[in-house]
Amino acid sequence: MSEQEDREAILDLHRTWWEANHQLIIPEMQSVFPSGDAYLMFNLNGHPYFGIDEKTKLWEHYQKELDIVEYPDIEIMRLTISGDMAWLACEGIFPLRSIGASGTGSETWRLETDEAQQVDQFHLRATEVYQRDDGDGNPVWKMWHFHCSPMPPTDESRPGLGGTQDERGVGGGPGITPLRVTHSGKRK
Repeated sequence: MSEQEDREAILDLHRTWWEANHQLIIPEMQSVFPSGDAYLMFNLNGHPYFGIDEKTKLWEHYQKELDIVEYPDIEIMRLTISGDMAWLACEGIFPLRSIGASGTGSETWRLETDEAQQVDQFHLRATEVYQRDDGDGNPVWKMWHFHCSPMPPTDESRPGLGGTQDERGVGGGPGITPLRVTHSGKRK
């Protein structure tokens, strides 16, 4: 594969992953990750999940607890590809609401629902690690690790440096032009 083909394959996996999050579409989610137990996720709820079977059980659980009411608005800050490995850093807004008794089920991931809309515009950031290996040894790009965490309040100044997310914009930073590939699948 050429560097451009590698980039397109990784961006397609990224898009599929985030679009699958809208309404928690399990078959689309599963297509992004390697087979077996090698995949590792540090979920927004603060807990680790090992392999695609655990990830599927998590999504089955969240289908009863959370409604991701719109496509997440995710902006890519960096994508670096080196041989058969790649990493991507992004941040964005994850619009969701609790529909079950346990909601997120986590003390570290608390929703601050707008009572008028019943939707939380949750701000998050994530790192995605890709490897050209489908889990069965075939040279196919898959996401092998995902780490997600909440962002600070949008008007909070960065300690030691200043500047807020409100000032730089979601996905923005020094020398960064954010890239969005989610929603319709078309790059914006």
